[in-house]
Amino acid sequence: MTPVEPSPALLLVEDDADFRATLQLEFGEKGYAVSESANLAEVQILLEKQIFRFAVVDLRLQGDWGLDVVSTIQTTQPGCRTVVLTGYGSISTAVDAIKRGAVNYLTKPVSLERLEKALWVDLPPGEEDPDEPIESLERHEREYLEYVLARCGGNISKAARWLNLHRQSLQRKLRQTGLK
Repeated sequence: MTPVEPSPALLLVEDDADFRATLQLEFGEKGYAVSESANLAEVQILLEKQIFRFAVVDLRLQGDWGLDVVSTIQTTQPGCRTVVLTGYGSISTAVDAIKRGAVNYLTKPVSLERLEKALWVDLPPGEEDPDEPIESLERHEREYLEYVLARCGGNISKAARWLNLHRQSLQRKLRQTGLK
């Protein structure tokens, strides 16, 4: 009888509980031993208890920055292959993620197959997956505005300060994107 390789340990760091549960279920069905976390404090506790082969880290976490999580993982477990997953992709955060030790950086939406491939293989920069939709700049701008508004509790003045815009400019942008 040949020995069976143990399930690869995967750490999921995502603050959206529903999305995290979905990923946990799907990776679990593929044979991964999945641990989950919603923030940096939980990650630090898990890293003390277990060695992870892989990690999937959301860029924006409630109260934490995903790139700080990547740094923490790489400091404590440098062999862990980490993929950053975000709905707010940018070149600057992609470069920062790679500098901090991430092996790949993917923007949502992404198929589970592509995410799993990114854990195992270093994807060449700019590699396009024909099954993934091409994201428009307008969509990213709209999603980012939605994110900022949500973080500011819908307060336009507070969101304008956060974005370093005049309130009227933000209101005009919101009308253009169909948010207000």
